[in-house]
Amino acid sequence: MELWRQCTHWLIQCRVLPPSHRVTWDGAQVCELAQALRDGVLLCQLLNNLLPHAINLREVNLRPQMSQFLCLKNIRTFLSTCCEKFGLKRSELFEAFDLFDVQDFGKVIYTLSALSWTPIAQNKGIMPFPTEEDTVGDEDIYSGLSDQIDDTVEEDEDLYDCVDNEETEGDEIYEDLMRSEPGPTPPKMTEYDKRCCCLREIQQTEDKYTDTLGSIQQHFLKPLQRFLKPQDIEIIFVNIEDLLRVHTHFLKEMKEALAAPGASTLYQIFIKYKERFLIYGRYCSQVESASKHLDHVATAREDVQMKLEVQAGPLVVGRFFHSFPGPGSSREESG
Repeated sequence: MELWRQCTHWLIQCRVLPPSHRVTWDGAQVCELAQALRDGVLLCQLLNNLLPHAINLREVNLRPQMSQFLCLKNIRTFLSTCCEKFGLKRSELFEAFDLFDVQDFGKVIYTLSALSWTPIAQNKGIMPFPTEEDTVGDEDIYSGLSDQIDDTVEEDEDLYDCVDNEETEGDEIYEDLMRSEPGPTPPKMTEYDKRCCCLREIQQTEDKYTDTLGSIQQHFLKPLQRFLKPQDIEIIFVNIEDLLRVHTHFLKEMKEALAAPGASTLYQIFIKYKERFLIYGRYCSQVESASKHLDHVATAREDVQMKLEVQAGPLVVGRFFHSFPGPGSSREESG
């Protein structure tokens, strides 16, 4: 059985998808499973089904209507909870855009498989996947999947029709969701609400990014200085410490601007730091060679490799630090 079909069966057993969901129909394609998961709502509900109250559903937008900002927020809530509550490694997680843009749906399936094998999930008595030695490889079907999704967004806009119409089973599956959202449907977000939401997201993103740079310095750069030559440190870490200093000051001034009524001076902070962020030119031009040099050193020296493995524990970053974008390069800001 194809891996994505095994994944579908597991999601049904976890009471996330009803047994009659269209993805189980004859002729169903993997793009229908991808579409069902893209907004992150079902993924968040999945974690709460496996571990009650793993996620505060008040923090999940239950009807994001494919808003990129809201969907990505849901997906990232799922990913962070997988690490914090279920013990998944960063290397086992897909990236948010792997799902939202369906850039690598195979990685999404891989993450769900890893989740199914966690002790918490297995304690529910649900068979993890894959379980078949002769699982059919389905890597080829993921190519061009993003194009198929784009073509079906309109007709699949309300993916929960089949759930909402299941009078008994649908109520059971979404019982926790409805209990966490009592009362009438909340009013639509005003322009002011949207602005506040965006400002909060900007601060949270910068806060997390600066914290990551600090963690790289603390958990990798400083410990490895005792093992490597200064020239190796400079090649591998490029100008990470310079980036950390800039971001630390930038974050401080950003918070001060956001604390003022209306955050009317926030734009001035970005203008002020525009030139300072040009140091990313060096980082971006050297990061590929830095990654290769790190691989070379780790392969040649077992003590360095062991140190990296030990230090990777307190810092969940995935592919070390080289996968992190620079400021202002996030898809949300360009969208």
